[in-house]
Amino acid sequence: MTRRQLIQGALGWGVLSGCTAANAAVISLRCTPAPSFPVPLSEGVWRSQEFPVGKHDYHVWLDVDRRMPLEELDCDLGPPRSGHECNRPALLDLEWRILDGTTLIKNWPANPIRADAWSATSTSCLLGDFEGVRNGLFTIELNVRNDAGRLKDLHPRVQIVKNPGYWCWL
Repeated sequence: MTRRQLIQGALGWGVLSGCTAANAAVISLRCTPAPSFPVPLSEGVWRSQEFPVGKHDYHVWLDVDRRMPLEELDCDLGPPRSGHECNRPALLDLEWRILDGTTLIKNWPANPIRADAWSATSTSCLLGDFEGVRNGLFTIELNVRNDAGRLKDLHPRVQIVKNPGYWCWL
């Protein structure tokens, strides 16, 4: 290989990688952030606005701010982590449904829900999962069976997250 061929090859790869990066930037514009809906945890039924889904698996998470000791918050959300005990019943008692228009896609009974993910600022409960459909528009409905007391003050929100990761290429 001559020096000229080496330089031409390097320039060609440089242009190709630049095009790839530009295309990746355009593709990333098609990514939709995971929908997140503030939810009242007062007794009753709440329904989200429609959100887009693709033919993927999705997780439904309930997130709350972490503004109290972790052990208290975990007990308020559901059964304690192993090695911990709660002195009172959980405050969170709900079931949920995923709908495509009026068609029921999936429902989840009010099994004991427990905290599954922790960060410095929030705690999350995995409520369950569902499978989307190509170019779908779904809604989620929560049936809060009992008022969640002080959990309502922790900015509760439901987040729909593509499994795994972020919402790209619906």
